Amino acid sequence: MASNNDRKVLLSLKDVEVKFNVRGRILTAIRRVSLDIYENEVLAIVGESGSGKSVLTKTFSGMLESNGFISNGTIILSDDELSETDVVLTPFNKRTLARYQEMLNKYSKLERGAKEFNLIQEKKRDIQAAQSLSLDEQAEYEVRLKKFKDEIVDKNNYIQTLDRHNAEDAAEMAKVKAQIADLAAQRDAMILENKNLAEKRKAEYNHETGRAAQDAAELAELEKQRAAKIETPDDPSNPYGLTKEVLDRNEKIAKEILLSTARYSKRKQFGFRSKLNKAFRVAMESGEDLNDPKVLNDVIGVAAFRVEYRGYDEDTNTLRGYAIIDCAKVKDSEDWQKIRGCRIATVFQDPMTSLNPVITIGKQIQAVILKHQKCSKVEARKRAIEIMGKVGIPDPESRFDDYPFEYSGGMRQRIVIAIALSCQPKILICDEPTTALDVTIQAQILRLIKELQEDLGFTTVYITHDLGVVANVAERVAVLYAGQIVEVGSVEEIFYEPKHPYTWALLSSLPQLCEKGTDLFFIPGTPPSLYNKIKGDAFAPRNQYAMAIDLEKEPPMIQVSPTHWAKTWLLDPRAPKVECPRNITNLHEKMKRLHVDFEF
Repeated sequence: MASNNDRKVLLSLKDVEVKFNVRGRILTAIRRVSLDIYENEVLAIVGESGSGKSVLTKTFSGMLESNGFISNGTIILSDDELSETDVVLTPFNKRTLARYQEMLNKYSKLERGAKEFNLIQEKKRDIQAAQSLSLDEQAEYEVRLKKFKDEIVDKNNYIQTLDRHNAEDAAEMAKVKAQIADLAAQRDAMILENKNLAEKRKAEYNHETGRAAQDAAELAELEKQRAAKIETPDDPSNPYGLTKEVLDRNEKIAKEILLSTARYSKRKQFGFRSKLNKAFRVAMESGEDLNDPKVLNDVIGVAAFRVEYRGYDEDTNTLRGYAIIDCAKVKDSEDWQKIRGCRIATVFQDPMTSLNPVITIGKQIQAVILKHQKCSKVEARKRAIEIMGKVGIPDPESRFDDYPFEYSGGMRQRIVIAIALSCQPKILICDEPTTALDVTIQAQILRLIKELQEDLGFTTVYITHDLGVVANVAERVAVLYAGQIVEVGSVEEIFYEPKHPYTWALLSSLPQLCEKGTDLFFIPGTPPSLYNKIKGDAFAPRNQYAMAIDLEKEPPMIQVSPTHWAKTWLLDPRAPKVECPRNITNLHEKMKRLHVDFEF
């Protein structure tokens, strides 16, 4: 097995945070996850239901539900074919380039007054703070308001469980409705009190001797200084009053904007212009450093991910660029179509719900090939039959026109795998791919995925609860709990030398370890609510080895070996020495012996 140092990083997640808007409340499903996924490796992501396994993979494959969003972090996809970008300077592109350069030059004069602009904004914030509630008061108000809202929502949900035709339930319903009315009255009174307090602060500021007049005078003076600087040219020899250095910078940025947006339709490009105009005006007004690639990534990122300018080819009249593809910033469906299916594909656990029951097997595979690859229907049919053969469908040509209901569960899963691999992705996500199948068929499907990986050379990411499967197929394991990776290492390190108490508990819960006449081990308690901010170690309330610091401060990710990391205070040199439970020692060999059917 090749070491990770010898392999290319295909996908790199850094401090990724994913949230969902659920009925007006924010749920944080993924919390600051960092993980590298390597070329040709087999990675298993394990954890309890609700730990964030599926959400994590949906995040980097562009399959988040509509109410989900990436609130922080980067997801960098390394793919030279997608990253290398060429734009021919057609008459339309030349005009577009000139417009962007004109826009940048026009706004560049605002940079001269950036210092005064920031002082003006700071002064306005001070005035606003003097006329309103303090940050602590506003935070306390929002906490109290949220508590009222949550209580009202909970009681309304409780009412839905009652039967109004039942006398006892009807009486309870009336009682709860009265409680809701009382809570609503208290909430409204608190809102009015908060409003009156804010108005009082504003009145106090306006009546304070000389304060308002002095602040107004200071603002006027700063505005005057800013206007003077903006209108004073740095270099009077050109219409914009800009130095050659700034003009050259703007020319380069304009090329990067064109490279970043020219792959879209003209209609979309027109829509991008207003966004980019506003973003660059704001950046220049506040003095952002547009020579900083990170700043440019964010500013151009309001419309599309940034493509770095790499040069101009005179022979072909072409601008050349290279994009750092950050899946966290990919917004357009056209961009996702180049990633999802072509670069990252998914095999789901229930093949029947993954297939259209009224379209033939062959046409479903053919449709994916036609969508993502430039080929004729005849060629797509040929490729579909070829991949059907690769996944073990006997006599694929004659079975091309079969419907899903004519196949067994195992055969349907083979077709789902065929669809996922039809465009030769670099990463195959297997989301519980054998859950709906019996043990014998599970072994066949896992063996098939392994053989296809060796043949086609893709990376496999397993999402699974079955640690027996993990022991036999994975090279590396990431353990998730409450939306965070709490331990990651090679499969041998996770099974032989686990370091996190949650990993110990997860391994101890294996039914295969239970002896006759004894109770099956279970993890006490429940995972924390992801609606709330988690303080300390998320696993601490369920952890028998928890220390006082676990309840107060989140542990860092501590390195155990070059490939093994764990997020636990037990690895801190100051922590007491705690040994791994005896029942899970030498577990890797035990699991392999108990799952001999999975041996390849």
